[in-house]
Amino acid sequence: MPLTMQTTDQSCPVTETLLNEIAEHGYTISDDFLPHATVSALNLQARALHASGRMHAAGIGKDTQHQVIKTMRGDSTCWLDENTASDEQAIYLARMQTLQGNLNRAFFLGLAEFETHFAIYPPGAVYHRHLDQFRGQQERQLSAILYLNQDWQPEDGGELRLYLDASDKTRTPLSPAHIGILPLGGRLLLFLSGRFFHEVLPARRERISLTGWFRTREQQ
Repeated sequence: MPLTMQTTDQSCPVTETLLNEIAEHGYTISDDFLPHATVSALNLQARALHASGRMHAAGIGKDTQHQVIKTMRGDSTCWLDENTASDEQAIYLARMQTLQGNLNRAFFLGLAEFETHFAIYPPGAVYHRHLDQFRGQQERQLSAILYLNQDWQPEDGGELRLYLDASDKTRTPLSPAHIGILPLGGRLLLFLSGRFFHEVLPARRERISLTGWFRTREQQ
């Protein structure tokens, strides 16, 4: 998906860096996207939702093809609702709304909304290699993952493996061209949803994130 960079708001250097890297590479990684205290509060909120039974096993596929297969995708999720959002959730949603505006001004993407959910992977859980766009549906334009893990170490595992070969649309064999991204607390990963296959590797600890998508309106 080619992007043509246009002049955008210069008042937010973090956003400007994100836009430049997306234009050049199709993805970007930004550490300390939110203050540590906000990330810590979001971590606790995700755990509280999980403990209360309000998070549910995530599935693969859409509509009639939706299935829960834990050997392929092992996380549990709970969607954020801006009407009932905590203060920290509202801070994140507001930051992403600002980013959405900058993305639209820079790339004319026509993004209409941002949706996101908490995701918790228990130790050993994975999400096999996949695209975030469903077949024949291109509403998801950019994927956004904010990691909420505390004191994460390389030996904890749980990397997101991002496959960089845009021409490789097959699921096998696995392309050797990839990068591994550790789920460090406060780290934001953005990438073009229809371009990059990716997978979540197993971790030795519980792995927590806010995972979402900038979307265009559904075609009628």
